[in-house]
Amino acid sequence: MKISNIMGIDVSKSTLDCHLYVQRQQLDAVANSAQGFKQLGKWLKKQCKGQLEEVLVVMEHTGIYTYGLEQYLYSQGIAYVKRPALDIKRSLGMIRGKSDKADARFIRKYGWMRKEELQPMKPMSANLLELQQLMNYRDKLVGDKASYQARIKELEGQMGQQLNSKISESSTYIMQVLGQEIKQLEEAIKELLKQDPGLNKNYELATSVIGIGFATAVHFIIATENCTRFSDARKLICYCGVAPFKHESGSSIRGRTKVSHLANKKLKCLLTMAAICAVRWDQDLKRKYEQKVAEGKPKMSVINIIRAKLVERLFAVVKRQSKYEIRLAA
Repeated sequence: MKISNIMGIDVSKSTLDCHLYVQRQQLDAVANSAQGFKQLGKWLKKQCKGQLEEVLVVMEHTGIYTYGLEQYLYSQGIAYVKRPALDIKRSLGMIRGKSDKADARFIRKYGWMRKEELQPMKPMSANLLELQQLMNYRDKLVGDKASYQARIKELEGQMGQQLNSKISESSTYIMQVLGQEIKQLEEAIKELLKQDPGLNKNYELATSVIGIGFATAVHFIIATENCTRFSDARKLICYCGVAPFKHESGSSIRGRTKVSHLANKKLKCLLTMAAICAVRWDQDLKRKYEQKVAEGKPKMSVINIIRAKLVERLFAVVKRQSKYEIRLAA
């Protein structure tokens, strides 16, 4: 795709601020709604004289607030891309002040500087979007249940027999209800996966890897947009936050090699639990873990090696479309 113009959009819950790079024109804030999208489209067509095929819209990741706009742009054949807010902020150097209009200008400037490497995106499929919503809600309920468990355990530990029975009964009841809701949500997620052959196939492939369970497999599918987002395993490992990077400069700075905190924290946490499970049940990974620990490596560094290995296995089984198989020594 040849890009000759960039439009930066600052997306908020209720409004959109837009700025065109070539024309240096800014659209007054419009509503983040169907009516606002029509105003935006009409203005953009007028500014570009109807030639929209070489325009790329750049915006930040803002969760659900970009959903309607993405659907509109895609339906109108207007290319768009979403980028992390931190990536945009750090690329622009020192900035004084902040406003939605200024942010729109910063975003279109970022887009123009990176136009050669930005690749247009497509909206998530309906099934993948529904899967994401269900899984996010399931995670919220799991967090709520864990919060109640921690609180009642602390109260029982401190108060003992003096703990009010109403509090104990109420907490137990709420945890039971949350447990039932979580179970029902997981069943709904599995049913949704079965309705989409592509999603279900990759889910089954992912769970064939020892250590990868329900939550890790589903989040892997969502994060990779059903395994279409990353072209090689190294990029996926970096995205998960398990790729080690050097910290060196000249002859005086020799920092230790470590992973970056810029990562999908949820997937990274799930991979940690998956690695611990894999070390327990996968004999190859268990031997690798014990060998590295015996060599003197810190245990968490070795767990990180196992995490990276699991990501490589996930990428491999999906790429070749065959389940993971344990190869026994001859």
